[in-house]
Amino acid sequence: MDAVTQYAKDVVTGKIKAGKLLILAANRHLRDLKRQSTDNFPYHFDANILEGFLMFASRVPDPDTGEPMPLMPWQIFILGSVIAWRNNKTGGKRFRRAIVSIARGQGKTYLAAILAAYDFFVQSSDKNNQDIIAAANTSDQTKKLFNYISGTIERMLATIFKGMQDDVTLRFMDIFNFKQRNQIVRISAEGGKFDSYHATTAIFDEAGDQRDRDAFGKITSGQIKQEEALFFQISTAYQNPNAPLREDIKTVTEAIEKNEGELDDYFMAVFSQDSPDEVFEPDEWIKSNPLLGLAGQHDKLLNGLISERNAKMAEGKLNDFLVKNMNVWLNAEQNAAFKLDEVENAVIAGFDMNSRDVYIGFDNSMTSDDAALAFVFPYEIDGKKKWHIYQHSFIPWHKAGSIETKEKQDGINYRQMEELGFAHVTQHEKGLIDNEFIFTWLMDFVDKFNLNVLEFAYDAAHTYALIKAIDEATTWNMVGVRQGTISLNEPTKWLQDSFVEERVTRLDDPMMEKSLMNAVVVSDNNGIKIDKNKATYKIDLVDAIVDALYDAIYHFESFRANASASDYSRMNDEQIADYIKSESFGF
Repeated sequence: MDAVTQYAKDVVTGKIKAGKLLILAANRHLRDLKRQSTDNFPYHFDANILEGFLMFASRVPDPDTGEPMPLMPWQIFILGSVIAWRNNKTGGKRFRRAIVSIARGQGKTYLAAILAAYDFFVQSSDKNNQDIIAAANTSDQTKKLFNYISGTIERMLATIFKGMQDDVTLRFMDIFNFKQRNQIVRISAEGGKFDSYHATTAIFDEAGDQRDRDAFGKITSGQIKQEEALFFQISTAYQNPNAPLREDIKTVTEAIEKNEGELDDYFMAVFSQDSPDEVFEPDEWIKSNPLLGLAGQHDKLLNGLISERNAKMAEGKLNDFLVKNMNVWLNAEQNAAFKLDEVENAVIAGFDMNSRDVYIGFDNSMTSDDAALAFVFPYEIDGKKKWHIYQHSFIPWHKAGSIETKEKQDGINYRQMEELGFAHVTQHEKGLIDNEFIFTWLMDFVDKFNLNVLEFAYDAAHTYALIKAIDEATTWNMVGVRQGTISLNEPTKWLQDSFVEERVTRLDDPMMEKSLMNAVVVSDNNGIKIDKNKATYKIDLVDAIVDALYDAIYHFESFRANASASDYSRMNDEQIADYIKSESFGF
């Protein structure tokens, strides 16, 4: 049995302890070995190519020691998968894109150096004008990656590839073969020159730090005609759960689980803890730190990790350890409103909205903001009282100039959200919000599902035409909600607690998740409310949810808040005095 398959088998059977995402990758390999002889699966695993590649890899030196480092089984699994799985028709690589996500200090850069060296010395040996890219988000990150690759190439030119020494020059920004004009180029997203290259192998280090897809798209668009193209993304987790890399991890995970042939050319190996709670279970840390499986390194590495965890915990920065040393994506903003794992755990496969009670919240578009309707459905299941939250957003693009630009600015694929049914991109010729469309959509939605609207809550500071139209057309209880901390404290705190206590559910709505992750908490003497750190961060639908919860939180209480009552009904004398003197009063 080849080494790649053996590792996959050991992971699946539990012989090697692994996290659920790596188990998924191992299962995929074993499953695909059975599929390779079928008509609808155009790939095969070539053991001969694997053997030749591993022979090459065994001669690749570590630039620090000058000696090759024996590959561990998990490293063979990654490298062997991206090299030995082949396309039946072209003979080129099956996997044109790859994600390798792993904790800090596990040797991921060594993998990148092997791939770059293999392309430079072997894969492109009979070709001319081939580009190999060493990339990252910043120039400092790129320098680290490129220097490692350059050191590897330099040592190999002094040993097994001595015959090429006169043809190759190593420079500050590139490694150039004058005879064939092949090159390894150092580029950062800051420099933005990806359009100039058609890379066979492109390595993007610390890909989780990239906040938009521009650089990724420019690299892969230049690889379209390359049969041996590979876009190899390596990274630890980051404190930005809205990063494109994490979104891609989620998308590829879903595709592999569905097993319907989607993204069959996208490899993924994620070494991560299954839960943040495992930070207190050192026996589980091999899931994110596979070097713990190396007998000679185990005790030293484990003691170092425990020491680092304890130090970060004493500093109140345990999240830093979870992100970088456990490879767990977290919303680690100091004042983040919600935790990523709790928001993810709220997802359910479906929800029947027909003939239900509902509380509706509305956040209107101001300047470049989206308009958002939020629906809160109280319901009971297995004797438990729950609330299902749903949203639909209306997207203007006038201020951005085009929907394409707005998508780039906001980091949200609004046209995809429209296809998924969670949004409408405005059809207004100038890109403005069409209030008549919102009105019609809302009326149709309520009628379609025969909803019993208990309350329609909106920003009390803006009694605009749309609100008047809804009021005149319905018998709904219309409630203006002041947007200060006194009014929003209770529903905001309730929503935070509800995610923790698993009493809210939601659909797998990427737009809602992104908005929840953008939300931070601000406070004053009167309480807390939701806000955002940057103007381009979208939280409009979260504001709408909080408004909808204004009275929805009391739905199952023995007493019901008077939805039409003034904010003052919930205040003591001291709070009323503070409110009158605050900006929230509206003067």
